[in-house]
Amino acid sequence: MPGNVTVGVDGTPESLAALDWAAAEAVLREVPLRIVHIQDWPVPPAYIEHVETWPSSSAVPESSERFRKYEELLQQEAATAQRSHPGLTVTAENLAGVGLASTALLAEAEMPGRVDLLVLGSKGLDSFTGFVIGTTSLPVAAASERPVVLVRSQASHSGQPEAHTEALTGRVVLGIDLKGAEANEAVLEFGFVEAARRSCHLQILHAWSLPPMYAYAETADPGIGEELAGNIASNLDRLVEPWRQRFPDVSVQTKAVVGAPGAELVYASPDADLLIVGRRKRPLPVGPRLGHVAHAVIHHATSPVAVVPHP
Repeated sequence: MPGNVTVGVDGTPESLAALDWAAAEAVLREVPLRIVHIQDWPVPPAYIEHVETWPSSSAVPESSERFRKYEELLQQEAATAQRSHPGLTVTAENLAGVGLASTALLAEAEMPGRVDLLVLGSKGLDSFTGFVIGTTSLPVAAASERPVVLVRSQASHSGQPEAHTEALTGRVVLGIDLKGAEANEAVLEFGFVEAARRSCHLQILHAWSLPPMYAYAETADPGIGEELAGNIASNLDRLVEPWRQRFPDVSVQTKAVVGAPGAELVYASPDADLLIVGRRKRPLPVGPRLGHVAHAVIHHATSPVAVVPHP
């Protein structure tokens, strides 16, 4: 039985954009939308002027004015989602005051059968309110067992999922590493399914650099670099071909470029419906963390970013 799309909200423009995106995604997936309100506790410094001060060990009192405002916020946002998407099943729950927002969100995602996709708002690298990069978004994206989508505020207008029924429009960008079959399976499946839902183009991007050992050889024979580039492009096509056959209606473009993977994906993000990157599940004692590519994309891409965990 499928789970739902869960979105965390806190009333900021970024979380409202995430709500818009999550509601449209729930419609595409034909699953319920679950809205949760979670406020980090202790409160981040930028929020001090907006909240009442309670001991860090206590939950937000249900009788407090702040709690009632949270409830009103949830009800308003649930009603807005239902008006925008008639027939969508929407539930809302206030989890304010339970502790760190990242911990509560991860607990939501780990409940069996509850969450298929977790959606959060994000301002990016240069802001310090909302679901702040480093306090909520990064820990959740680094540790969640479910895919996590981070949405910028402007994405509610340019990156919101749509069901395209006429000529192909829109674009899903997927970053792939040619190493690791299991990793590629998880990320490619997510990308092809998302592109199929939207009936949009899927651009699969692999960025690579010439190994240091080739530097002197290429000076003597420039054809070495061209030969290596041709081999990489062929390997990328072979990797994607079985997925082309499984999803014949998806328009796919593969592209191998020379450059840093994180930077090339960021360059490809403007006007994309969704940018997809993988994140390796790391066993203890190393613990969960984002790789440098996912980290760069989350901080700098302008489109919604999906982080897909894989073995």
